[in-house]
This record gives sequence, structure tokens and C-alpha cells, in this order.
Amino acid sequence: MERVGIFGGTFDPPHRAHLAVALTAVEELQLSRLLWIPAARSPHKQDERPTDAVHRVEMTRLLVAQDDRFGLDTTEVDAGGLSFTVDTLEHLHASHPDWRLWLIIGQDQFEALPSWRDPERLRTMARVAVYRRDTTVSPAPEHRPPDVWLPGARMMLSATDIRRRLTRGEDMDDVLLPEVADYIHHHRLYLPG
Repeated sequence: MERVGIFGGTFDPPHRAHLAVALTAVEELQLSRLLWIPAARSPHKQDERPTDAVHRVEMTRLLVAQDDRFGLDTTEVDAGGLSFTVDTLEHLHASHPDWRLWLIIGQDQFEALPSWRDPERLRTMARVAVYRRDTTVSPAPEHRPPDVWLPGARMMLSATDIRRRLTRGEDMDDVLLPEVADYIHHHRLYLPG
């Protein structure tokens, strides 16, 4: 069976921490490919209006180009509305029964997993690999542990903080790939007001 990682998110914007997690997952889980799947709209962020999906897809495409094991899947964006991981996994599981799916998520997402739509069904279709954002925090004891904890350096980057910094006009070379920063500048995304 082909080992395929599923890496979803709003990617608003995609940044170096996303890339680090994706590369770690490919190596540690020995994935033949990892699909980046931008969400149309996150059910956990319904009060936030994300940047237009066209821009988020194009920025994500720039990160996908960094490794030939990466692929871009626009299933959720194409469907529109709220994006539920379990629906995406059901689609991939049905269309690619020869794939062994790994869901790649961050620690914050893992801690919220019980509130996701049908988390037990989700875990029958994919193994869960979690990248710890903060290695000093232990998961809640009522959580079923992930199948794998992904190793790596502590990362405290968040897209919310990045958008805030972009709005203030701060230099973002430390967190964004130059191609993504250029795209943001060219399309005048995340401007104040």
C-alpha cells in the first residue's frame, strides 16, 4: 500500500512552520507523497473570514513546489462551504483504496480532535500523526493518543500572528518563503483596514 499523508488547513498564509511539519512527516512516516489540502472554510473558525481561496491555493502551491513528494488537492476548496476532514478522508479512502492514509495535524488541532465531526470514524480511515507545537505540554489524559508523535523543534508560529505582523508591515523573511512573501506583496494581501 502507498503511504500518503493528508495535511489540511486554512493556509492563510502558508508559512515555514507548515513546510517544516510537512517535511518531517514525509521523512518520519516514510510517505511516498503528502497532499496539502486547503480548506474552503474551517468549521472551527466560522467567526473568521479567510482570505479568498484562490489566493490561499496559489500560496500553498508555492510551498508544494518545494518537494516533489508534495501534491496539492483542492477538493475542499472546490466543494465550498465548511470543510470537514472526515468527508475528505471518506472521499480519498473511496477513490484510492490502495492508499494507507496518515492525517498530519498540529498539537492544537489534536487537542480539539474530540470536537471534530465524527472523530472515531476519522480514525478508522487514517492514522493520526501529531507535531507538537509546545513540547512542555502533555495531551489531556482523556484523549486517545495519536498513532505517532512527530519529532521536531518547538514552534510557536501561528497564521494569526503572521497576518497581524503583515498588517503592521513587519518584515516576514523569518516565517515566509520569499515566493509567498512576493505573492502577498504583489496581490496586496493582509493590508491594514
